[in-house]
Amino acid sequence: MIAEADILAAKILIVDDQETNVLLLEQLLGDAGFTGISTTMDPHEVCELHRQHHYDLILLDLQMPGMDGFQVMEALKDIEKTLESGSYVPVLVITAQPNHKLRALQAGAKDFISKPYNLIELKTRIRNMLEVRLLHKKVKQDNLTLEQAVRERTAELSVSEARFRSLTQLSSDWYWEQDANGRFVNSSGPVLAMLGHGLHSRANGELSDADPAYVEAWNEKERAELAANINLRRPFLDFTYSRTKRDGTRRYLQVSGEPIFDSSGRFTGYRGIGSDVTKRMRVDEDVRRFRLAMDAIPDAILLISRATMRIVDLNETARGMFGYTREELLKLDFSSVSEVSRDELESRYDSVIAGDTSFGMIRLLLTRKDRMKFPGQVILRAQPSGEDWIMVLMICDIDKHTEASHQSAHHSAHSANS
Repeated sequence: MIAEADILAAKILIVDDQETNVLLLEQLLGDAGFTGISTTMDPHEVCELHRQHHYDLILLDLQMPGMDGFQVMEALKDIEKTLESGSYVPVLVITAQPNHKLRALQAGAKDFISKPYNLIELKTRIRNMLEVRLLHKKVKQDNLTLEQAVRERTAELSVSEARFRSLTQLSSDWYWEQDANGRFVNSSGPVLAMLGHGLHSRANGELSDADPAYVEAWNEKERAELAANINLRRPFLDFTYSRTKRDGTRRYLQVSGEPIFDSSGRFTGYRGIGSDVTKRMRVDEDVRRFRLAMDAIPDAILLISRATMRIVDLNETARGMFGYTREELLKLDFSSVSEVSRDELESRYDSVIAGDTSFGMIRLLLTRKDRMKFPGQVILRAQPSGEDWIMVLMICDIDKHTEASHQSAHHSAHSANS
């Protein structure tokens, strides 16, 4: 709806070559509360005035010398097309000739009023025309605002999409989208090869096998688990699965996906990202093998960062020797479980790093979590690690070692006597 104040403030132009008619209309409109009233008795001025002021309503007399109302309306059509208000010509014609009414409407007038004026009819027609005119302008402005908002939002979405794709490319090896039938409809990177579907796809989007030499075998258990997630329309995060090549080597892939639903809740497909994590998995396997090897060693092993002086890794023997949990030991430095101060440890570490082998073996008292002390022998080595050094401490519990030696000797003597 248009507010009353907007209607009364609308811009109105009165065009009549008779001054008395102009003054009469001006007075009638002023008494009705209209405030934006302009007048002219020269029809040649109408187009330029409208170009400057964009009138909401033009009250136009048809019978004028030099340029009649029909000619003015024809000229206004060309002017109105260049204005923001569009092709709506806001003309209400004034005529004393009944046969001019139809011609005026065909020429582009929106309404007419007959002379002599009926005051109530005049006010009603003017008000109705202004309300329609202002509604027309409002709709057009709303459309412009909406179009601008759509352009801005589209630009934002384009930027967001570009940022999203950039981030997915940085954080993953491929991005993929599937439709409800499981066909790939959008992808970036070697997604088909990564997923083991071959290196080619048919024109209709269905996948075809590539050279059999490149096709890799699924781990069927992992494949069934992934298929179950997809069949149940469940999201999955960092799902890791493996594929075995013809030469027996294994490749590890990690994929995350989420189901897509439209506004009505209908499933339309999946989208997600994936990465080849073979190198990382092989490193993890190497770490696991290293840890198994460490845990198999009967002596305790502590790995200590020279930069932080903190324990960064340990074997199971060390955990049992000192009575702490693994997590507790990783928060300590070696001075917390020995009689050696931190300053002395730093000095010994630096000497070993510098190649001084005389500091490579230490005998000292060690302390368990329950504060019980026991003698230990520590063999100290240093290994470079990037910009840091890792101090490798191999620790033997002398009491247990001596006890084990005595038991072994006693067992040997007993066997010999037997």
